[in-house]
Amino acid sequence: MKKEDAILSRRKFIVASSAAVAATPFLAELTSVKAAASESTQSAAAAVAPSIPKGTKVFFIGKRCIGCHVCRTFCPSKAIHYGDGGNEIDQSKCTHCGVCYQECPNCVITRTTVN
Repeated sequence: MKKEDAILSRRKFIVASSAAVAATPFLAELTSVKAAASESTQSAAAAVAPSIPKGTKVFFIGKRCIGCHVCRTFCPSKAIHYGDGGNEIDQSKCTHCGVCYQECPNCVITRTTVN
């Protein structure tokens, strides 16, 4: 690293500080969304636990689903249907492959393991 690159000018400091301040509310919201998603996912996994063997990865679509149907398009078992304002996974048809989780452009599908 050059010495000139290591020196932080006042202008660069202001730009860097402004970016950090602008990103802070987003990061705070992201952590609260993650915490809420993990709580709801654990309770939902407990509800389907009797019908699914322990150690199986289970996927759920969150309430922030916009209904873009990308997950429905890629689901090999056709376990995803539209209902209640967003897509839903029918756990009885789901093969737990994770394709929907990987393909969701909005990252609203959560993955948990049945305990």
